[in-house]
Amino acid sequence: AKRLLGGRSVSDDAERAMVSQLKAECGYQFTSKLEGMFNDMRISRDMQDLYRSYKRNQESQQSGETSGADKPIDIEVDVLTNGYWPSQNVPACTLPSQVQDAIDRYTKFYLDKHTGRKLSWQTSAGAAELKATFGTGPNNYRKHELCVSTYQMCILLLFNEADTLTLGQIRSKTHIPDLELQRHLISLCTPKHRILRKGSRGRGISSDDDIFTYNPEYSSKLKKVRIPLVKESSVTKGGDAASGSTGAASAATSAVDGSVPLPVEEDRRHLVEAAIVRIMKARKALNHNDLIAEVTRQLSVRFNPSPQFVKKRIESLIEREYLERSLEDHRVYNYVA
Repeated sequence: AKRLLGGRSVSDDAERAMVSQLKAECGYQFTSKLEGMFNDMRISRDMQDLYRSYKRNQESQQSGETSGADKPIDIEVDVLTNGYWPSQNVPACTLPSQVQDAIDRYTKFYLDKHTGRKLSWQTSAGAAELKATFGTGPNNYRKHELCVSTYQMCILLLFNEADTLTLGQIRSKTHIPDLELQRHLISLCTPKHRILRKGSRGRGISSDDDIFTYNPEYSSKLKKVRIPLVKESSVTKGGDAASGSTGAASAATSAVDGSVPLPVEEDRRHLVEAAIVRIMKARKALNHNDLIAEVTRQLSVRFNPSPQFVKKRIESLIEREYLERSLEDHRVYNYVA
């Protein structure tokens, strides 16, 4: 779904060929939603072409009534069938007025063609291109096109009205969910893309009174700059460090410090357990430190498990009677044939 919506698909033909193979192997029910996704994207492209023609006609009729500054912004919309795509129950944020006007125009155009339907806008998805001017004087102005997420767009456009805003003010104006708001704000304050300056020190955001200031000194060698998002774990770790909590210590007990998806962590559990059994089957008996060192050495080409994570997998194997503790020394493990 992300690949289709982000336009990152290498080839539509390759995607359809893969779906055809899945359909042949697993049956129609397995691929019906995938085929629905492709159909939605095809219809959306056709609808976008119709909307461009409609918009051009509207602009030609109103050419004498609108100035260049009031020219409507361009939007591209993917209309998705609710049952085919992964659902996101995220409340809509408050969009800038010019973006909301463009959405209202598209909604009117779409509903005139499709009566009885309802459009539900997913403001947590999508992207935007902003034309931004940095610098402090006419001779020092630098213009860039910023490729940002919808949430980042909502945040940055607030700084057209004020150079400095607090976290609480940004939240009340945008209604972006708190965790996502902090994540998108931190992404705009990274050393490489410091479009905003953060008042507090450290990676996290300390409170609602934390101040964010527009940075006129931002510069880049690129004309078109993509602003990447930081990982969610960076937000939670930064917030824990700012508040003095022990979240970072508890996160160390997982193999990957919570920075990878659960399915990946599950795969790593199996890899660690397989390595432990393989080593113990060859050695028959081994003490705790040597076993952890050997597991880490064997898996280092793929990832580095933490000692706490390996210890948990050892305990799990003892419970399932793959290993047992030595009666003479409880730090020595024996392989159970």
